[in-house]
Amino acid sequence: MIKFSTFIRSTLLSGIMPGNLRSIVISIVISILIGIVPGIPTTYPLFASSALQEGERLFLENKPQEARPFLEEALNENPTNEKIYLYLGTIYEQINDPQRAIQIMKRALTISTKYKDLFYYNLGNNFFRQEEYTLSEEMYNKAIGVNSNLADAYLNRANSRLKLQNLSPARDDYVQYLRLAPDSSQREQIEKLIALLGSIAEETELKRLEELARQKALLNEVLNSLNNASEDTRNLSAGSEEIEEEYEEIDIAD
Repeated sequence: MIKFSTFIRSTLLSGIMPGNLRSIVISIVISILIGIVPGIPTTYPLFASSALQEGERLFLENKPQEARPFLEEALNENPTNEKIYLYLGTIYEQINDPQRAIQIMKRALTISTKYKDLFYYNLGNNFFRQEEYTLSEEMYNKAIGVNSNLADAYLNRANSRLKLQNLSPARDDYVQYLRLAPDSSQREQIEKLIALLGSIAEETELKRLEELARQKALLNEVLNSLNNASEDTRNLSAGSEEIEEEYEEIDIAD
């Protein structure tokens, strides 16, 4: 008996197969080989039995445009599957459609019970890309409220706060991020940033104290000035009484 793989190989190389049939066989061979390509999960069946399985396969192959229609169909079939929302949200980000990504994440929050922290986190990412830093900070706040161990939410909230010039809270978030992700590949850069923000905070505090002292000195000077003016008024008042007495004497003389 001729082995199937030998038959396919010899047939494809012989060129005797009609064009359409040859294309079908090539597709079958590719489908078989997918299971042994590095990086591709081998848990999928030979032929995808649902839109979700096909969408997941294409998604994991980093083919967002091809995966999108399958996953959209899968979502219509099963609108409570939270994983599909995550897939589609990521795909819309990849194809540079942040508005649709935001819409799908907001829709997901109405049914989510398992991945709520990730939906808030992804919303924050999309708002950040649109330079809506106040909104992105708010979404990261909510993500952390659901999951206080979500390290990347601290990192991205720190970046949002830095954009908003909220330096001290940003520094605190960077510190917390490194506590949760001590092996981060960005550790060196973040530690430099933490040190820089610490220096800025010290300098800012010093300037604040200097300005406070200057304002206090100015207030004392103004207060002393008001006291002196009050004394001058009393002196003028006393002088005015003497003037009135002189006028009275002149009236009597007349």
